Amino acid sequence: MKIQQAFRRHRARRRGLDARVGGGAVEDAVSMVMRSESERVVRCGMLTIAWFAMSTGLALFNKETMGAKRGGFPAPLLLTATQFAMQYVFARVLIGSGFIEGEERRRGGREEVPSGTFWRALAPVGAAMGLDIALSNLSLVFITVSTYTVVKTSTIVFTLGLAFLFRFERPTWYLGAVVGAVVVGQVMSAEASNAQFNSVGFYICLASALMSALRWILSQRVMHRDKDEPGDHARGIKESYLVDHPVVFVYLVMPVMCGVVFTFSCLKERWWVTIPASPWFANSIDIFADFVIFTVWAMVAFCLTLAEFALLNETSALTIMMIGVLKDILAIVLGILIFGDKFGVGNVGGLILCILGVIGYNKYKLDVMKRKALANATRRGDDDDGDDGDGDDGGDGDDVPLVNIVAGGLERRPRESHHTASSDLTVHS
Repeated sequence: MKIQQAFRRHRARRRGLDARVGGGAVEDAVSMVMRSESERVVRCGMLTIAWFAMSTGLALFNKETMGAKRGGFPAPLLLTATQFAMQYVFARVLIGSGFIEGEERRRGGREEVPSGTFWRALAPVGAAMGLDIALSNLSLVFITVSTYTVVKTSTIVFTLGLAFLFRFERPTWYLGAVVGAVVVGQVMSAEASNAQFNSVGFYICLASALMSALRWILSQRVMHRDKDEPGDHARGIKESYLVDHPVVFVYLVMPVMCGVVFTFSCLKERWWVTIPASPWFANSIDIFADFVIFTVWAMVAFCLTLAEFALLNETSALTIMMIGVLKDILAIVLGILIFGDKFGVGNVGGLILCILGVIGYNKYKLDVMKRKALANATRRGDDDDGDDGDGDDGGDGDDVPLVNIVAGGLERRPRESHHTASSDLTVHS
């Protein structure tokens, strides 16, 4: 009987695969995957260090140049929008100078993104990035920095939820517990016990946290083009668009981002009134010096943005959030060691929870890599067995899983095409 023959072949194939897996093929596959991942880990480590260094340097730069020496800059959102415009110019110059020429040759040239694809897939990324910054700035009008810090910890929760929604991560209790530990640790690490609550500021800040998570998830949705990886990848994005290249990505999303922030600047700051009376523009020498300083600041911010998107292209939105937590931990430790910041027992407990959460997430990613190696080993075993015929029935019995045979899913071969439906059923019975 054909069913019995198929069942024997299916059982023999399973036994052979189990023997190979049990004989150490999984260990070899895992080792191979880990070796292939080592180069990417080093690359991600270098990008992370660059991100940490530029982010810290930019924060210190802002503190020194935008501080109380001449009063705070009267329109910080306008300054940010102008900086985004300069980043767009930098990206355009790099593209025009042939910076991505090698990648263009490798992919057969770069096509311009059609307007429909741009507004459907890329414009939402720029809008979310702009809203994140604009709403964060607006929330500080109503709440303290401590409250802002605590509320922004919800970003990682939103990121996890969106990663589940877009199928970039598989929902598990373990992953939820890891993120929960990090959130609780971040809240405990922030000194906000005496902060005054303001509902308007709270909801604005919460919206900015959602936009922050959304911008990373939408960016991952556009930049990650490997169809073998899980997730709801944006449709209509071709390899020839090069949107996974950080320079091209910045070039495409910065105009929308700049427009959103500039709109909020006009609504909130009334810069056409505040800037003319500002000491920042007292004389031509100050204007020239400020322009030079601001250009340097924009270049550093541009490099920081490239590092962020390059890191996202190598990892995922949730991993970016975890790296951000690690950056915050490092900033806290440096503040204690260098500046003598006070840190209570509750803050130390929160710091420990954050560290444990990051360690747990690393374990989770390592387990995912091992499961992927096991799946690849199993798939290779299936492919190898599928290519080898046992010749029991002269080639009539294709090696088809038993469930497909019972369900009548066996494909009709050309030499059987003249059979009626009843004769086909007789053959497979």
